[in-house]
Amino acid sequence: MMANKEQNKDFPKGMLYLCATPIGNLQDITLRALACLKEADLIAAENINRSRKLLNHYRITTPLISYRESNRVKSGRIIVERLKQGAKVVLISDAGMPVVSDPGYYLVNLLLEEKIPFTVLPGASAAFTALAIAGYPARRFVFWGFLSRKRKELRKELEAIAREEKTVVLYESPHRLITTFTEMAEILKDRPLAVCRELTKKYEEVYRGTARQLLELFLREPPRGEITLVISPLLHPEEKSVPDLKDESRKRLLEAMEKGDTPTEAVKNVAKSLSLKRNEVYKVLMELKRERGI
Repeated sequence: MMANKEQNKDFPKGMLYLCATPIGNLQDITLRALACLKEADLIAAENINRSRKLLNHYRITTPLISYRESNRVKSGRIIVERLKQGAKVVLISDAGMPVVSDPGYYLVNLLLEEKIPFTVLPGASAAFTALAIAGYPARRFVFWGFLSRKRKELRKELEAIAREEKTVVLYESPHRLITTFTEMAEILKDRPLAVCRELTKKYEEVYRGTARQLLELFLREPPRGEITLVISPLLHPEEKSVPDLKDESRKRLLEAMEKGDTPTEAVKNVAKSLSLKRNEVYKVLMELKRERGI
């Protein structure tokens, strides 16, 4: 086995590999990444228990070392020494691309100082996946990472985002979502945004609307799991605004039923097209029935 590792020219010795891992669905990993993880002498993981689930799934038995924010200095030195000795080391995060919103940047800077080679094995990214599914302009965008946990700093960041003319992608914990959306409702006003939950997983969901609309929804049904937010760019007065979710639901329900869909079919199709829950669209249907006697 060791002989095979030394002969493999695809993954040179003394090199660090920044390897993207799935953000949810375990099948979202490249063949090159799997080969590198198997060939490596050491895998540095942000969360060993979480990473072991992925490695066990693909029967990868490469030794693991913890590399996270709290031990980045100590573990960083160990990794550098192993690389100097000719080891092949892979750095992975909990999910997605290392270095992006995780302590991997520290290790990269250490390697630059030591003149140790490293490369990237690209793959899944929650930020890019959310950007694609949100449906907002993606020609220019800003990745914000995690918002501040301090209220004063959070408000400053949201005020900056409110002036942003590019689409903004950011991460947020489900435990802080209500706090964040309470501030967003006041600062972002009617700015449309998308809440992408459990991307690539079985229960993937995308909620769309203003911060106030979504805050009302989340107060009733707090979301769980991994969350990525996408905020639409600031529109100038001459630009067309994004339609209100409720108005858009009414419009599409009427169009669907005019085409011959039953109310049940119309609710199902409209909910799917707008990434809304059926019960939300059903409430709009009930209002239409009362107003128009449908």
